[in-house]
Amino acid sequence: MKKLFVIGLAALLLVAFSVPVMAKVKVGGIIFTDFYYLDRDKNNSAWRGLGPDSFSNTAIQVPNITRLYARWTNEDNVGMYIEFGVGQGGGNTLSSSSDNDYSVVVRHAYGWWDVNPMFTIMAGHSTTPFSPLNPSQLLGTRSGSVNIIGVGYGDFYSGRFAQVRGTFKFGKVARLEIALVDPNGTLAGGSYGPWNGTEGGGATGEGYQTNTKIPRIDIGVPIYVGPVALYPGFLYQHRSIDKIGTVNNGVDDAVDTYIGSIGVKAGFGPFGFAGEFNYGQNWGNSRGLAGTSPSIIGGMASARLKDDGQINDAETYSCWIDLSYKFGPVTPHVMWGRQKSKNETVTSANTEATTSMIGLSVPIDLAKGFRLRPEVMWYDDGDVKVDGAGSTNMGKYAIYGVQFQITF
Repeated sequence: MKKLFVIGLAALLLVAFSVPVMAKVKVGGIIFTDFYYLDRDKNNSAWRGLGPDSFSNTAIQVPNITRLYARWTNEDNVGMYIEFGVGQGGGNTLSSSSDNDYSVVVRHAYGWWDVNPMFTIMAGHSTTPFSPLNPSQLLGTRSGSVNIIGVGYGDFYSGRFAQVRGTFKFGKVARLEIALVDPNGTLAGGSYGPWNGTEGGGATGEGYQTNTKIPRIDIGVPIYVGPVALYPGFLYQHRSIDKIGTVNNGVDDAVDTYIGSIGVKAGFGPFGFAGEFNYGQNWGNSRGLAGTSPSIIGGMASARLKDDGQINDAETYSCWIDLSYKFGPVTPHVMWGRQKSKNETVTSANTEATTSMIGLSVPIDLAKGFRLRPEVMWYDDGDVKVDGAGSTNMGKYAIYGVQFQITF
């Protein structure tokens, strides 16, 4: 991984110093250092596999949201963007001191052509146009709960994947963005039940494999009205299923994932508001990031094969709001989020899980390129409820700390 980082850095420098005179190049980066105290209650510690007692730990980490990038454009309106994530990836506070945790990942690698003022074509690896907004929560990526931009506690992140995208521009008022996204893989961050895109066994032992014929389709339509921006969007993916063997021949043969999204972002002088709502089915059968909360573990957000040979579609929603107010170099953000999934067990019992978060993040610009971000967040992993079997309390935890950000 260290060799890969050196090669990547050399490639960026090569781009910066060897392009033609007419081209424009920008190279930059940002280093994030998390310094925080994690406090889990007994229930949360137990289900996270940390032991029967409450758990607390202080950690200093450099998560791999730390990044280095280069942007290049030429006189024919063609450009490319490459970004590497560098730092500690995966793991949790218990393994944060290991040198082997450091890695290099490709966050973005794409190019584009502005065909004319109204149309752009893009191809490569990047974020999709669906569900583009995120709350201003950044501390605790490697806490063991994937605490980044509120995923799993109100935010659904559609991910960075290989895609081909067309953007149609309607002046400064609106855009239509349509991306054909690689359809293979599942939601990151946990275990998502039997229909997860890999060969395996159903509830009664029948094998299967899943197939895709068309890409995932992500659509975004940002609309700008004065100080207010609206972000409606839609995601759709279809998987067909081939049975292996003779058990449960009456099983359904398709899983559809869809998510509808509406986001709002507004600024009125020093006051800022952002929020987003997502609703749909079978989130876990497509790719993205929703943390490791109970709302998405164990197939809760994935289609579930039941003992009667039928597939139950999982229903999930998430929402969050972020209020901010700028005082010179200080911009406090107050955030709240909630996520809920409903499904059925293999024996058709209704089950559901709800998670939530609330907290404060305060970026402070102390000098050019140096930002301090104190952050205090409380997370509730809620209860997992099953009809006829009661509920299991997954507990609560908190993260108190500060993030150092150095940008060039």
